[in-house]
Amino acid sequence: MRIGSIIILCSLLFSFNGIAQQLEHYTQYQHNQFAFNPAVAGTKNCLDIRTGYRFQWAGIDGAPQTGFINAHAPLRLGKKRNTFGPKHGIGGQIKRDVFGPFSFLSLHAAYALHLPVSRKWTASLGLSFGFKQSVYDAANITTEIADPAFPGTSQSFIVFPDAKLGAWVTNKKTYVGLSLHNLFGNTFSKIGPGAKAQRHVYITAGHSFPLEKNWSFIPSLFLLWTKSTPIDFHLSALLDLNNKFSFGLGMRRTDAVTAQVRVKFFNWISLGYSFDFIISKLNGNMWQSHEITGGFNSCSNYGNSSTTDCPSFE
Repeated sequence: MRIGSIIILCSLLFSFNGIAQQLEHYTQYQHNQFAFNPAVAGTKNCLDIRTGYRFQWAGIDGAPQTGFINAHAPLRLGKKRNTFGPKHGIGGQIKRDVFGPFSFLSLHAAYALHLPVSRKWTASLGLSFGFKQSVYDAANITTEIADPAFPGTSQSFIVFPDAKLGAWVTNKKTYVGLSLHNLFGNTFSKIGPGAKAQRHVYITAGHSFPLEKNWSFIPSLFLLWTKSTPIDFHLSALLDLNNKFSFGLGMRRTDAVTAQVRVKFFNWISLGYSFDFIISKLNGNMWQSHEITGGFNSCSNYGNSSTTDCPSFE
């Protein structure tokens, strides 16, 4: 990897005062809410598994790439079910981010409590706890001229605890979520003074408007804020056919115009693809982003019209 690319990536992903990395975001966030909000764990009546891979700015040597797999399900406490009482959910997530000489591996386990607040609305609270490993590998740096300031074989890593807190309010047509990441705000004195994992705030919201012939129109919002960077938001609009086929367009602040498509097979397997057309200055070299996702949901049987009425497809 050329040193120029390293400077670009570090400028984009880190602040001047230390580690203030913007955590990952996904174009297909509507179908992967648990990745951001632990309160979503167990919101279905069955096991739900999501996996995917995101290629950020394809064409830049050492550009960010993210792979993930997560699962969540309801937690049954005892044989008796209380239809109108509180419910519980559990889940887990494994995620790996790579950019340039840096890589991050995270493992989290989540618990959520779901409380009915009316006949139509449910409020949920969730907590996720786990660990992150940060690795720096100098072997991934290549300079045009040999520079002793960049050793070719050194590698270092840091392991630290991590937690997320989330809230989720939903009915069959609307959802609103709020979550806080990097809850501990870990500091890294070995890296340098002021090096700190900044807390991140996520807000998601969406609503489903029924149309004719089993079609629905679903606008949604994804917002990410952290202290050291500008607010990042993604506005999307999907057209969905009976929760079996959906496509849509979106806009991520001033960075990209997005397009996505999702197809469901046998009502329990889904495949999705999204494309980000970069409209910022990075567009000069046609560096675009791609995201591929897959899902498994055991709630439905073949022939049912929909897995769930929830507008987030979750």
